[in-house]
Amino acid sequence: MATQLHARVHELTRREAVELLQFHGYVGRIGFVVDGRPLILPVNYLADDDSIVFCTGPGTKLSAIGGGASVVFEVDDSRALEHSGWSVVVKGTAHEIIDEGQLDELRRGPLHSWATRSSEHWVRLSIEEVTGRRLHGS
Repeated sequence: MATQLHARVHELTRREAVELLQFHGYVGRIGFVVDGRPLILPVNYLADDDSIVFCTGPGTKLSAIGGGASVVFEVDDSRALEHSGWSVVVKGTAHEIIDEGQLDELRRGPLHSWATRSSEHWVRLSIEEVTGRRLHGS
């Protein structure tokens, strides 16, 4: 039984995992530590080969991570009736985007937070490590 279960799980290559980040999910969850306690929050995001960007309102818990915090980011998709899905996990460092040229480009781009109207505070998460798995249905 363990061999059969193992065969249903496929470890993704970096390229496969990054492609899923870029083209198959636009809401992910970012995990970080606030006041010594772990916290996970959903964010709307965009990804390229090396980083993930998202915006948040000033003064939120998410705005506190832009100073070089170590974070984890997860995005997934599942098909309950098929018993299949995939998951991608990124480990990296978050930095506030302060370059006015980059900010102007991001503000005019397609990414808009569902949670806040503010587009003042942008964060870039470096993709330092990325792993992923795909579970094939039974």
